[in-house]
Amino acid sequence: MEGIGNNREIFEYTSGRWIYNEPRRLAERHLAFDIEELKNVATKAVNRSPSDVNSFSKLAEGGFNRVFDISMKDGSCVLARLPYPSTLPRRLAVASEVATLEFVRAHGIPAPRVLGYSVDDNNVGSEYILMEKLPGKSLGDVWYDLPDKSRLKILLQIVELETKLFKADLPASGSIYHSRDLSPDIPRVDIPGSEDGLCIGPYAALRWWVGERGNLDIDRGPHEDPRLVLQAPAEKELAWIRAYGRPRYPFDRAYRETFDYKRQDPEEHIESLQEYIRLAPHLVPICSKLSLPVLRHPDLNPNNIFVSEDLTITGLIDWQHSLVLPTFLAAGIPKIFQNYNDEASMSFTPPRLAENIESMPEDERDIALEQFRRRHVHFFYLGFTQKLNESHWRAIEQETGLLKRRIYDDAGSPWEGLNLPLQNDIANVSQNWSKVATASADGTPPACPIVLDEQEVQRRASLDDSLRETDSEMERINGMLGVASDGWTPNETFESAKERARFIKEEGLAAVADDPWLKEMSDKHWPFDDCDEDE
Repeated sequence: MEGIGNNREIFEYTSGRWIYNEPRRLAERHLAFDIEELKNVATKAVNRSPSDVNSFSKLAEGGFNRVFDISMKDGSCVLARLPYPSTLPRRLAVASEVATLEFVRAHGIPAPRVLGYSVDDNNVGSEYILMEKLPGKSLGDVWYDLPDKSRLKILLQIVELETKLFKADLPASGSIYHSRDLSPDIPRVDIPGSEDGLCIGPYAALRWWVGERGNLDIDRGPHEDPRLVLQAPAEKELAWIRAYGRPRYPFDRAYRETFDYKRQDPEEHIESLQEYIRLAPHLVPICSKLSLPVLRHPDLNPNNIFVSEDLTITGLIDWQHSLVLPTFLAAGIPKIFQNYNDEASMSFTPPRLAENIESMPEDERDIALEQFRRRHVHFFYLGFTQKLNESHWRAIEQETGLLKRRIYDDAGSPWEGLNLPLQNDIANVSQNWSKVATASADGTPPACPIVLDEQEVQRRASLDDSLRETDSEMERINGMLGVASDGWTPNETFESAKERARFIKEEGLAAVADDPWLKEMSDKHWPFDDCDEDE
């Protein structure tokens, strides 16, 4: 293997910096591997010789993978995608993405063609996927500057592609694999009509494997019964907390003031998970079509959408951690297109620009234009879905669909010292039980298995309001600093972001100088300082 010191640019993360806990983020992304062997397997995949390689360069790197461009002397190239050692689940993440790419391509979705792959690190020193380079450019380069008609062209194509996936026949929930990549002891359900041994196997989403969860002897799917789909993530978290849980602070340090800087008890979350499991069987829709398994792209943001010069979609990339879920759980507007916190969007009201938009002060005009853009995208994604994708629309228009998806997500989220989201979901479900629960044969819902008094419901709602206010404030501060929610910032703004963070801390501590205890706690739990993420 080539020396690490000579290949720092190749083996290390260099696309940005973190203003706190940077050593940990960099260690997670450090990957030393055999460059020459990677070139060998890449050229072999396209019937070339290693001597045909003209250049080897890092093309991109993200939170889970690094991509290299291996260009040939004739101008062709192979892309090599290598997961970081911290990317989970090992083997299965690569195996599932390879099979998922084959599945979506077979159903008319433009996606990279896989040229070769390895689910182990025996030869190159890392798992890898070799794939063709898609034509076009990332939509992320232009998305926020597009005129209205161009956005509509993109949205229409996205909904058309999603419609193809919603029509695909899948037998169970889980993730897609080639049977050959699963050991004999791993459960699987064959996909009907697959010519290359595709099947549904265990869930490949990170939440099933993060921390010590990969060590647990639990049911990770596949599941043909939607009731098991609903219950399994909570059972997973119960098993983890019982084996490894201990009191800890909420991971998001900005939340800790809401809880008086006290460690949260995992026993509270155990109670909520058990309550959720009692509620879960009643969340399955009575209409069986809403429980049909469907595959969706796990992160359909503009950076994962490639387009030509005329804005025709040429490919969707990054299918890692993809899931097949019942339609009522898979449904919803992709995060980048949704505007759920806006009343006008939630009422499906056609968006209109303010009549006085041109005479507004520049800062007000920018806010109004961004509000219109978000409403415009949300509205027309729904409109195209209503017209073209009946099964998705039927799931989206369910009155309590959002609540069901939220409680399912919160019940399966890895516990990191925050009990409130699931507690508040349970309160909302119990308050809306007649709308949420599947009715019995005589048309009446069963009695809700969880009963909360009004005072407890209000307590949870009040705490939830506090966390929402914190989210808004942190979004504002992150914007001022120019950092992402995890403290990431481009290389060129790192020093200025660190300096602004230092200044904000001085101001913040000065504001509570009259309260020694609060100042001490604010200093100890300051969200932009290095910290122990496991305390």
